[in-house]
Amino acid sequence: MRKILSILTARWFVTLIGVLLLAAIVWFVGPLFAFADARPLESELVRVAVIAALLVIWAFAVAWSIVRSRNANARLVDDMAQEAASPGEAAEEEIETIRGRLTEALAVLKNTRLGKKGGRRWLYELPWYILIGPPGAGKTTALVNSGVDFPLAERTGQGRDAIRGIGGTRNCDWWFTNEAVLIDTAGRYTTQDSHAARDAAAWKGFLGLLKRNRPRQPINGALICVSISDLAIMPEAERSAHARAVRQRLQELSDELGVRFPVYVLFTKADLLAGFSEFFDDLDREAREQVWGISFAFDEGKGEQGAVTGFLKEFDRLVDRLNERVVTRLHQEPDIRNRSLIYGFPAQVASLREPLDEFLAEAFRPSRYDSRPLLRGAYLTSGTQEGTPFDRLMGAMAQSFGLDRQQMAPPQGRGRSYFLTDLLRRVVFAEAHIVSTNPKVERRLRWVRWGATTAALLVLAGGLSAWTVSYLGNRELISSVQSGLNDYGAKLGDAVGPVRNADLATVLPALDLLRAMPTGYDRRNDDVPVAMQFGLYQGDVLSQGTVPSYRRALNTLLLPRLVVRLEDILRGVKAPSNLAYVALKSYLMLGGRAPEIDRDTILAWLKVDLDQRYPGADNAPHRQAILDHTAALLERPITVVGIDGKLVDQARRILGAAPPAESAYKMLLSDPAVAALPEWTIGANGGPEASRVLARPSGKGLGEGIPGVYTYRGFHETVLAGLEHAARMVASERWVVDPQAPPGDPDDAAIARIAGDALQLYYNDYISAWNGLLADVQIVPFQSQDHAIETLNILSGPSSPLATLLRAAAKETDLAAAPPEPAAGAAPAGLTDGQKAAAGMAADEATAAAQRALGPAGRLATLLAQDYAKTRLGGGATAADAPAPGAYVSDRFRDLRAFVEGPNGGASPLDDMIRTMADIYRQMTRSAMAPGAGGAAANAELAGLAQQLTASAGRAPEVMRGWANQISQATSEATIGGARRGLNADWNTTGRPLCQAALGGRYPFARGSRQDVKLDDFGRLFAPGGLIDGFFTKNLAQYVDTSRSPWRWTKLNNVDLGISDGTLAQFEKAARIRDAFFPQGGTQPSVGLEIQPVDLSANAANVLLDINGQVISYDHGPQQTAALRWPGTGANQARVSFTGETGTPLGGISQDGPWALFRLIDQSRVGGASASDRFRFTVSAGGASATFEVRTGSVLNPFTLPQLRDFQCPQAF
Repeated sequence: MRKILSILTARWFVTLIGVLLLAAIVWFVGPLFAFADARPLESELVRVAVIAALLVIWAFAVAWSIVRSRNANARLVDDMAQEAASPGEAAEEEIETIRGRLTEALAVLKNTRLGKKGGRRWLYELPWYILIGPPGAGKTTALVNSGVDFPLAERTGQGRDAIRGIGGTRNCDWWFTNEAVLIDTAGRYTTQDSHAARDAAAWKGFLGLLKRNRPRQPINGALICVSISDLAIMPEAERSAHARAVRQRLQELSDELGVRFPVYVLFTKADLLAGFSEFFDDLDREAREQVWGISFAFDEGKGEQGAVTGFLKEFDRLVDRLNERVVTRLHQEPDIRNRSLIYGFPAQVASLREPLDEFLAEAFRPSRYDSRPLLRGAYLTSGTQEGTPFDRLMGAMAQSFGLDRQQMAPPQGRGRSYFLTDLLRRVVFAEAHIVSTNPKVERRLRWVRWGATTAALLVLAGGLSAWTVSYLGNRELISSVQSGLNDYGAKLGDAVGPVRNADLATVLPALDLLRAMPTGYDRRNDDVPVAMQFGLYQGDVLSQGTVPSYRRALNTLLLPRLVVRLEDILRGVKAPSNLAYVALKSYLMLGGRAPEIDRDTILAWLKVDLDQRYPGADNAPHRQAILDHTAALLERPITVVGIDGKLVDQARRILGAAPPAESAYKMLLSDPAVAALPEWTIGANGGPEASRVLARPSGKGLGEGIPGVYTYRGFHETVLAGLEHAARMVASERWVVDPQAPPGDPDDAAIARIAGDALQLYYNDYISAWNGLLADVQIVPFQSQDHAIETLNILSGPSSPLATLLRAAAKETDLAAAPPEPAAGAAPAGLTDGQKAAAGMAADEATAAAQRALGPAGRLATLLAQDYAKTRLGGGATAADAPAPGAYVSDRFRDLRAFVEGPNGGASPLDDMIRTMADIYRQMTRSAMAPGAGGAAANAELAGLAQQLTASAGRAPEVMRGWANQISQATSEATIGGARRGLNADWNTTGRPLCQAALGGRYPFARGSRQDVKLDDFGRLFAPGGLIDGFFTKNLAQYVDTSRSPWRWTKLNNVDLGISDGTLAQFEKAARIRDAFFPQGGTQPSVGLEIQPVDLSANAANVLLDINGQVISYDHGPQQTAALRWPGTGANQARVSFTGETGTPLGGISQDGPWALFRLIDQSRVGGASASDRFRFTVSAGGASATFEVRTGSVLNPFTLPQLRDFQCPQAF
């Protein structure tokens, strides 16, 4: 019955029942499990596979559990024999001894399961107990005679004694029973009083072994074995020391192992109490196996009082129970001596009351610093009856009265065990479960369990969630497809039916909707979303309807409208064009009149047509959508539609008039490879500073250039390669314009003629493109002298954009130049001389092989060379005489290459021009740094360099001549601009400040002013070589024509200085002032004059004229002339006074200052001058008047000089 029960409760059986129940659910309920229309467990084969998978998983889990248990057991046994050494050589030897004692049982232990049949467990699964006690406490004897089974004693073949270690357990003995593993430790491990370090190290190593192999519950309990005889006779201090040692070992167990385990105290050798054997001699075996002792209530370890406090009460009850049995035993025992021993036995036991209590109290008393051991009980046992009993009462009396202690005789008979078997089996082993677990390990295991549980729940929740999400997603997918189909039907509207126009906008929404459905054409290659899988995805089923529906819609909605659009184009054809040709070809292909459908041709035509019909960025998405629909239409065979035969004939007649070469050339230009070529721009090929010095008169930017097809790369990489194909296509597509054209591939001669003529059209456009670009380039206008210097510096520098541009243009226009050698394995773009020679042998096999190896470009060159040899040179010439491809263009730009390339690697004319520009730059820099305009020499040198640049450009190409003339003229303009800035700077720092300060608001330049111009200032300004005269002579004289009045500006290199005539007039006035006031030179004004009285009024007898101390008197007498000089050396005064007949003064006028004479004349009435060098002035005062005639030595009369009134200081140039 026990065996059956153990099987029914075994883990493997319980899990098997669970798997079988789950299999039943899969088999009977599985077919009912469905998501939407999917029933994954409906098939019997699927259910059998699922059940088989469950059984396999169960079997694997059981096997894994068995293997894990076996491995754990083996690791445990290995660690028992290989426990790590502790510090100290002696301790290591100690542990080695332990290993040696276990080696003899390892082979058996590794593969042995203990226990009775039906309940066998591995070694590490059994409860483990540790026996602790001082040496000679009887631990080993108690185990040997405990009555429990030791199954390994017989299996090892060495008997029980070899394992037990009779004679005292020096090292640990391992006792393997069917119920538990008992570890009998050496007594010195408890006391550690012989070799403390060694014993402590061995003890620590032993505990480490337990913790390593049983981390959760290293032990299930501890048995404290203490000999009653030792406790009874040893002094109190020694007894306390033993109790403290036991307490210390228990605390170490608790600390090291981390668990709270039950502790059982066995007071061994109870048979040594006097009367023990006689008192219990009547017990049979079953009675001897019972428990004799005290079992305490379970101690939670929380209260202040431990279980040990109840020992005395329970011990007294135990003694009372013995007293109750005394009478019965006395009646049973016939021997007088034995009766006395029986009668005194309870008293002997009672005498142990205090020693036992003291021992237990010391070993298990509560402490706030240590955890309280879980004391489960204290028991009296006897393993065998050996030794001499002692009478504790008589010994005490003898000691009290000084008598000799009487020696008792040892017991007679065979030794038997008392009170051990049930103690171990029914008390100790039965309470194996009450040990706590290691908190750290338990916490870790708890986390593991929580983690595993959480993971399982997450997996379950994830699975359910995944199925739910997948179900909802697929339901939404089905719903969206159905909704899309409904919308599609609504959007069709009037689009279904006969097609009368080419308006694609009416069908585009419907096609877009059908194409973009969740399972439509656009999604046909999409990965299935993970959230919609898990066996429920319905997209594949739905796509079997949506994609074919889309293809049918393309044939019924899009195709007819494309045909109508092509018909509209063909009806509007009036002259041959590439678009019309492609439209006719596409029309024939869609109508089934072509050998095959060329998808690229139709899409290319449609793209061009859509760009014209629906222009602008806003329509770009619609254009792309139509192209995408058309591409999808052409992926499969299309439904053939009827076409208009008359319209085809009409278009053929018009297009058939176009030369084949023109068609081939236009086809070449429409090649995507040609369109993908990058533009050749000035900005990209003129160097990094081209935008600073170059501009385009047309207004185009430097980023706009020549299409890539008209470049050296375009010619050799695409034109030569693509033109052969285009010519072959035109020749082979004669069916487009000629329905009677013979089928099959055209011959090489026809291809060569078409390609050659198309190439000539290309050459003409190439030349036109480059001439137009070079003619549309000029030097940026100079904004100032500084800008001119900066621009010339860039133009004449080592990376001159001008030179870079011209050299790049020369390379691009030299198409006949051989391209770089191709890399290994690459086909050349042109022909070498050997290939040309090979091409001349039309019938030679080497020619065909060469054509195949050369690729399209080489084949075209070969065909042209062959055609040249046959049709243009006559029979005696070979293909080697044919011009190289591109030679026509190279010849047209020969002058450009000659200009940029020097003979034999020497300096080129372009280099000479660049050097001249560098000289202009340096001279202009020196001119800008020099005062004023840099002097006549500097300007003359600049003019000479500019003329030299213009002369050298006369031998250059036309475009270069224009650039040189522009630079020459711009240099002169910038030089003049710089000169003007220099003039302004010079004048503003030297002449203008003094001129404005000395003349401004002063007489004689301001006639009404009372302030006079200082003669020193007047001399500094107007004297010969003065500020004004010196400035003019130094800076302006070379640019002024002074041979006539008014003065005029002259031009420098045909460039006007840009200075106003009014400014020049002021310098001319200054010159007149200089000549009038400084006729003899010098730095001070000096005017010689003659004054003659001419008339005096009748009422005045005398007039007196005093000029700076030079006096003239007139009294109606002879008119005498007086020579004077202004200014005089006397006082600065001019005075006229009149005297009457009686000598009475009539009056007069007077003026002071250096300009007193001029003020006097201005105050008089001037007139009557018969010549420019003389004049008369009349002075009136006091009713009298007098007239004087003034004569100067020059026609530049300073007293009547108009420039003296009109002069103003020049402000700017």
